Amino acid sequence: MKVISLLVTNFVNDNRVYRMAKGLSAHGFPTTVVAWKKGDVATKENFNGVEVERVELNSLHWKLPRLLLGRIHYLEYVFQVVFKYRRVDVWHCNDYEAYVIGVLAKMTRPKLKLVYDCHELESHRNGKSGFMRIVVRTFEHIFIHWSKLVITVSPSIQEYYSSVFKLKNVALVRNLPNEMHISHSNTLREKLGLKNSQRIFLYQGMLGKGRGIQVLLNAFEARPTADAVIVFMGFGALKEMIESYALSNENIFFVPAVSYAEIPLYTGSADVGVNSVEPTCLSYKYSLPNKLFEYIQSEIPVLTNPLPDCVALVNEFQVGKVILSWSVNGINEVVDDMLKEDLSLYQDHLKAAKKILNWEVEEQVLLSVYNSIPHAGNH
Repeated sequence: MKVISLLVTNFVNDNRVYRMAKGLSAHGFPTTVVAWKKGDVATKENFNGVEVERVELNSLHWKLPRLLLGRIHYLEYVFQVVFKYRRVDVWHCNDYEAYVIGVLAKMTRPKLKLVYDCHELESHRNGKSGFMRIVVRTFEHIFIHWSKLVITVSPSIQEYYSSVFKLKNVALVRNLPNEMHISHSNTLREKLGLKNSQRIFLYQGMLGKGRGIQVLLNAFEARPTADAVIVFMGFGALKEMIESYALSNENIFFVPAVSYAEIPLYTGSADVGVNSVEPTCLSYKYSLPNKLFEYIQSEIPVLTNPLPDCVALVNEFQVGKVILSWSVNGINEVVDDMLKEDLSLYQDHLKAAKKILNWEVEEQVLLSVYNSIPHAGNH
């Protein structure tokens, strides 16, 4: 049974899409990632064992007003994808935008099987206007039952889709990293000139709005001593602001994003990993961010704000602490508590959790639900 994993992006660094495509291909569901060719990327390539095909648009060379041209580009992408790939057995549609194209393709070929992979709570994504939320939710109400399988990334989003749309086939496939085999290093201490007596709290990932970064900066700026330091590692719109705080505060540091292969070396050299996505929308409130699992795989305890699924996971595996009051005082109270703790007491819990919370285990859930698709075994 052949599968395409469809995106409305150019597929450069989407680890979830990559892991799923590689796992399916290795277990009897040959999968090709189909993406939109934007910028200087290959039209076809084998990306670490995953076949990738990017659709190149003829309309890129047309001279028309920008607003009109954008719509023409999208329509051409839809047209090319539908008629080139509609005879593939299964379309694994990543996010709402890809699922719209999948529904159009199914209209032309009713036998096509659709999988709707919701990387977020699609109708409540950050930045969506009230009108677009209504559009997405209405579309889902009408067409979500056309999918053979709906996949979500957190228990709360799984519960939302199950209850709102009365679905029985909603699977939870979390966005987990591969199991990491690490050796703790002093990379961050050596790079930043920190003492062994200073506790390193690490925020890694996107440096953008809605990530709790401003509150973290204010909290560490308010601390009277540098016994606890915070390191921000990543890239994004708030990079310059963080660098400005780092220049004027001896306990705030910025480290540019490193390659995926280097992340364990840096993460494992911190003392505590910070998760701070703010519940600015329902999708963020119900999120279960990658960094949470990367901290666990690096065997460092987690400090998280009170997002329901993050709290449930931290409490279930006893791998960290929860900041119940997301404020300067609330953060610093818990930081003070962790400064008094012997963090090695978390190690047994972290080692047990990382054996469960990894892609090698989660991949089996993906394969199980794919084998439940009617006629999925006939490959």
